[in-house]
Amino acid sequence: MFRALWGDILQGRLRRLPFLVWLLVVWASAAVVVFVVGAGIAAVEQMAGGQSLHRQLALDESLGPVGFGVLSLIVALLMMGMLNLMAKRARDMGLPAPWLLVLGWLLVSGLLSSGGGALLGGLLSLIVLLALSFVPTGAFGAGGAGPTPRQF
Repeated sequence: MFRALWGDILQGRLRRLPFLVWLLVVWASAAVVVFVVGAGIAAVEQMAGGQSLHRQLALDESLGPVGFGVLSLIVALLMMGMLNLMAKRARDMGLPAPWLLVLGWLLVSGLLSSGGGALLGGLLSLIVLLALSFVPTGAFGAGGAGPTPRQF
């Protein structure tokens, strides 16, 4: 798991099916994190009796800087894993400078989401995801050339 999500950053490759599997793993992990945080917030709200000020104070006290730091680290690791998967898949497709393409997508998607609404950023992300999922290995050149690419 470590190698697929955070390893082989500069030369790793992923074919279509392993990319989809690891994408689902990242999404499921993010869903678990969101569920756990949501359950914690609901528990704090229940203990505070539904008072929003008391809820905020109780949440700040219960999580504290260490809790927020741990949560931020988990989110950063999941995001890095997702970006690494995308770069590996782009490299396998034969696209040049896959990390620049992935970071460019992140920037453009963020700008579209903030400037034109979430729909435009979401559509761009959907198009990128579909392209990464369905374009075959080596479709843009040297992606499939040379030794057998690492799948995991």
